[in-house]
Amino acid sequence: MKRSGKKALAGGIVALSLILTGTGYAYWTDTLNVTTKATTGEFDVTFADLGLYAQYSSEVLHGGWSIVDGIGDAGYVDDGFFTRGEAYNKIAKDGSIESYQNRSKGFNDVEFDAELVDKARIKKTVGPYVEGQVDGSDNILLTVKNMYPGYAQAFRTDILNVGSIAAKLGNMKFDVKAVDGMEINDTTRDMLGIALMIDQEAYNYNTSDHGKGIFKLCKSLADETNSFKVGEVDFLRLSALDKLSDEEIKAVITESNLLCAPDSDNRMDLFIAVAMDPDAEGVYTTGSTDKAGYAEDTQKDALSQDKGVAISVDLLWDQFNTGKDSGNANWLSKQNIK
Repeated sequence: MKRSGKKALAGGIVALSLILTGTGYAYWTDTLNVTTKATTGEFDVTFADLGLYAQYSSEVLHGGWSIVDGIGDAGYVDDGFFTRGEAYNKIAKDGSIESYQNRSKGFNDVEFDAELVDKARIKKTVGPYVEGQVDGSDNILLTVKNMYPGYAQAFRTDILNVGSIAAKLGNMKFDVKAVDGMEINDTTRDMLGIALMIDQEAYNYNTSDHGKGIFKLCKSLADETNSFKVGEVDFLRLSALDKLSDEEIKAVITESNLLCAPDSDNRMDLFIAVAMDPDAEGVYTTGSTDKAGYAEDTQKDALSQDKGVAISVDLLWDQFNTGKDSGNANWLSKQNIK
């Protein structure tokens, strides 16, 4: 009996020991892990390849112009005059600007330049523009000094997306003001004008989807009353440019649907020109010594001489998906607050 009691006691001790061991150390555990990695992208559009018009054979019309100056029988500088091919950080081929100055000597004293303001090497390769080898900037400065009635000059630049998300041109803002302490008056605003066009790189004008993929300033916002023509190009008078509302411009740009994509050759071309109304009819100036009563009109000339104008054009970019949100929920909507 005593032996069996001892066996029972020993068995009980062992059993109790197992229970204590299981309670203290033997709960089984497992872990599931969800790791979500996310990085934010970069929204960055920049100007590059700034130059005088034109720079590539594809932009040369063989009979078109880069400058209209009234010099010589033709009265203009051919659009192949400044062409410099693939030299992206130069505004014109070597010697061409000096050649123009020699050409115009004794006829005018016009000075012109195009520069990338606060330029820096682009940080991403876009098409032929190689990272670290080509300059880019968010600001360009175009200068034309000593213009006169009938003078026009054109420039060009590329727009690159060096970010990681597609950009859509959302709006433009134009600002006209006096420059360098010089006066600007109503006559100056009426006589000076700009032409501006933005299109997709290698845009096919013959297969246009009702103007989609291209912005044409005068086609969209000018008429015969607020524009003038030089070299068969229409120019919107600065006086009319001043009156355009943000809503008017935005409506045209929205219709144009200009998209600049990253990581592709989908860049944009921007062409811009400034001109001064020839005013041969003498609305703002004397017009011509052949004009009857010109002597009484000589005071008009003073209204458009020795004036300075700065025309600022801001291109405002949105994400390609701005304003878009799917209206249909998924199962996660069940975790919403309400």
